Amino acid sequence: MTINDFDQQLTSEFQDEARDTLNAMDVLLGNVRSRLVKAEDALGRMRRDTHNLRIGAKSVGLAACDLILYRLDDYLADLKALDDRHLDDIQAFTDRIRAVLEGEPVGEDLKSVARALPAKKTFDIGDIQVLNIEILLVGPNRTASRLIERELQACGYRVVNVQRSFEALEMAVQSRPDLVISAAMLDVLSGVDLACALNAMPSTRGIPFALLTSFEWGHPELDGLPPTAAIIRKGPKFGDDLAEALSRFGIT
Repeated sequence: MTINDFDQQLTSEFQDEARDTLNAMDVLLGNVRSRLVKAEDALGRMRRDTHNLRIGAKSVGLAACDLILYRLDDYLADLKALDDRHLDDIQAFTDRIRAVLEGEPVGEDLKSVARALPAKKTFDIGDIQVLNIEILLVGPNRTASRLIERELQACGYRVVNVQRSFEALEMAVQSRPDLVISAAMLDVLSGVDLACALNAMPSTRGIPFALLTSFEWGHPELDGLPPTAAIIRKGPKFGDDLAEALSRFGIT
């Protein structure tokens, strides 16, 4: 067996496993609608299945599946209940993954794939129109990220959360968000490192970047931050700085 044959076998095995898992998720969604399964039990199973499928998609290099599964993982992360809207959205995710597995052409435009997916809604946004504007929020603290996410969602923006710096780089390359907002303290890379990396790569150089920090311009901790970046200061100036950054980058 050649290396290519082995790779094809691994991909085929993942696709079979993914189809079985998606079918099971569809049945689970139906059982939740019929109130045969509690929402909290269903959410736990779907989170585990989505996480495991994403590991498999990444291991065999299926970028489109990996991207959709990450968005589903992020969508499910903070859900506490499942109403009909959530069930419809999750069904849309599983249908999209299945279509990709069945060979639906995706090409290189993963940005369009990402924007066509259901937008995450962490609270009832009522009549707010969801815009085709995506913001990548990078930060290890989910509580802090959730507060910023609510502010952005209240403006109608689509928000995707990423906790690790290298995952943020991958997500930025794949989906090309309209803005990246990053915490200053991350993991292996800092927020400044992330800004420099995005600014250095031709594929991401034009993506606007804002750093969430306690420091003002000129502070040593911000040395190396590209001058094209914006800073959003924590505390009472947060709202004004966020509005200024969105206006500066033409994100309206």
